[in-house]
Amino acid sequence: MIFDTLENSEFYHSLNPHIETGLKFLKENPNLGELPVGRLDIDGENVFALVQEYDTKPFDIDMWEAHKAYYDIQFIVEGEEIIRVSRIENMIPNTPYHKIGDYWLFSGEGDGLKVKKDQFVIFSPHDVHQPGLLIKDKTQPIKKIVVKALV
Repeated sequence: MIFDTLENSEFYHSLNPHIETGLKFLKENPNLGELPVGRLDIDGENVFALVQEYDTKPFDIDMWEAHKAYYDIQFIVEGEEIIRVSRIENMIPNTPYHKIGDYWLFSGEGDGLKVKKDQFVIFSPHDVHQPGLLIKDKTQPIKKIVVKALV
């Protein structure tokens, strides 16, 4: 897991060319707040963005997620939320891996990370995570861009 701001995004370009493409998209696009909800292709199936708007929710011990085919670059455009994270070996799988949709659901515990506007988190396949969680039991609206970067 990597947690940072776009100001420092160049430090992570060497991790993977698709991560570099995704971070450049976020940093070089001045109108992220105006993007409509839905999928936005950046580099075909190699890199694409999912623009999301939702209200934060309570933690659910059985709703952790992980991905095998893509890194998640989760960038907060508006609002702030808790994202919980744990190592995959510390979790209990609830479902088999779903190749279509690239997701796997887990149960377990982990640590919370407060993520604010203009910050991003990169989750790799061994990072099980649960985004979109309440801060101090207060619901708030979130606008987020999740960039999916091929492993």
